[in-house]
Amino acid sequence: MIHFSRYRAITVFASIALMIGLYVVTFGVYGGFEKSITFNGGIRISIVLPSDMNRDTLEKAALAIGIPSPSVKLTSAHNNQYDLEVGPTAKEALEKQIAQGSNKKVDSGVGAIVEERLLAHLKLPARSITARETMAASYGDELWGIATKSLLACIGLIGVYLALRFHFSFALGAALSLVHDVFLTIGFIGVARIEPSIPVVAAVLTVVGYSINDTIVIFDRIRKNAEDHAQMSSKVIMDGAMTQTLSRTLVTSILTLISMLSLLMGGADSLRDFAIVLIFGIIMGTYSSIFVAAHSVQYYEELVARFKR
Repeated sequence: MIHFSRYRAITVFASIALMIGLYVVTFGVYGGFEKSITFNGGIRISIVLPSDMNRDTLEKAALAIGIPSPSVKLTSAHNNQYDLEVGPTAKEALEKQIAQGSNKKVDSGVGAIVEERLLAHLKLPARSITARETMAASYGDELWGIATKSLLACIGLIGVYLALRFHFSFALGAALSLVHDVFLTIGFIGVARIEPSIPVVAAVLTVVGYSINDTIVIFDRIRKNAEDHAQMSSKVIMDGAMTQTLSRTLVTSILTLISMLSLLMGGADSLRDFAIVLIFGIIMGTYSSIFVAAHSVQYYEELVARFKR
């Protein structure tokens, strides 16, 4: 049997230190999270390039027509299709530039002007543009609110389910484990300079589901051991349960990581951030299921017992 409880103070310190470190780097070094057109507004143009053109060609063309720091993502290697994203700052700069050049006010038509300039520079026909989206910042605010509410509702409903299935202390431990995973994953997104997007939000919600699955398996084993060995201390019961489920937890995590690595290496750029966030989240979810969830239950039960004396 592995005595996981011996290391609980170390793991608590490691989790807190990692969390603080991620957010210090995110806000202290980078000044916040990376901006994205999904949440901050901007323009996205989807374009199919000829076989003799690539990402570099599109980036140079975007710079040449006055788009500062263009973001280009491969969406289909088979069709050689890319997404050119113009963020809110670049969009405002283009609006001013176009307005000054034409002596008239430019509204949402900046997207059409960018498209026209891009096609002219690359000498491509209009059919090369497959889609153009213009997103307002207000849409991003609404989307962020929905994502936050979904995440909180998810954690809350899982907590209620666990409170009904297990004792309150187990529900509390699982909830703390989920909060731990979510905060670390969000901090990682900031440090890795991953642009917040719908796939990234989906990845965070997937991490929550993956983490709680491992935690429930361990909690079920703890409950069964507690019923069979009521005379044992809670630390021995929990250490035994985590040791018994360790191989299952590691095999599941490794197989899931392999599938995410294959998605990362062979998938389109649009799925790259999703895969990276999930890889980090799976590692943190496995760690928290072993070292955070059960240890949180131990700390809570010890605190309650101390107050009852």
